Amino acid sequence: MGKSHFPIDLAIMSAIRQLVKPGSTIVELGSGNGTNRLTKEFTVYSIEDNLNWIGYCEDSNYIHAPLVKLDYDEEIVEWYNPDIIKENLPENYDLILIDGPAGKKGRSGFLANLDLFNLNIPIVIDDTLREHECNVARETAFLLNRPMYMFWNFSIITPEILNREQIARIQKVALEILDGEEEPYLSSYFSSAKEKVAKNFTTLEGVIKEEQEKKLEYSRLKASQRKLKSIENSFSLKLGRIITSPITILLKLIRRN
Repeated sequence: MGKSHFPIDLAIMSAIRQLVKPGSTIVELGSGNGTNRLTKEFTVYSIEDNLNWIGYCEDSNYIHAPLVKLDYDEEIVEWYNPDIIKENLPENYDLILIDGPAGKKGRSGFLANLDLFNLNIPIVIDDTLREHECNVARETAFLLNRPMYMFWNFSIITPEILNREQIARIQKVALEILDGEEEPYLSSYFSSAKEKVAKNFTTLEGVIKEEQEKKLEYSRLKASQRKLKSIENSFSLKLGRIITSPITILLKLIRRN
């Protein structure tokens, strides 16, 4: 996770928790301060070009891949050495987090090397409020023919459509962080009236509550169905014993004679 300030990492962490289970394996392109938080809940492989960041988080598995020049879409970009990535990627992983390489145009190298990765998993792309990263996210979704969800500073591309509760929970945390952010960097991108923010919070909380009530009602329905099935089976068993009992007695008498 890149060298961005900490609140952004919290928003992405919330999204990742909605996408994969605790203990899952994450491949991140670009490591940084947020890697420490990731490793507390997940197994992390960090692809990093900058030697100053290699080993920064002792619990991450670092892959040092220096930048090389690649030709993509008639443009030269600097991206991680694909051969090193191919040799060192874990066999199985559950999510890709793109937050590097640092700079304005290097991340399109991911598009030129999609075949290196398992793409049947969620992909999270950070900093998509910037034009270049936003274009990378959109083109990735287009090439993979996948749904894309854009939040205030990051985007998610998933193999399957997210449900309403997942989206609402991610939006709510992202909005909380945006609302509490004092950085001039973010203020230059966003301005939102407190009344509008409060209204959005109420809407998202309503969606989450509604979906939780649906889950509870569904659980109750399934429990009732199981109980009814159990009663039916018990009644059928007893009825079967009543019906077959005289026949069993008669057969025993015949055998004795």
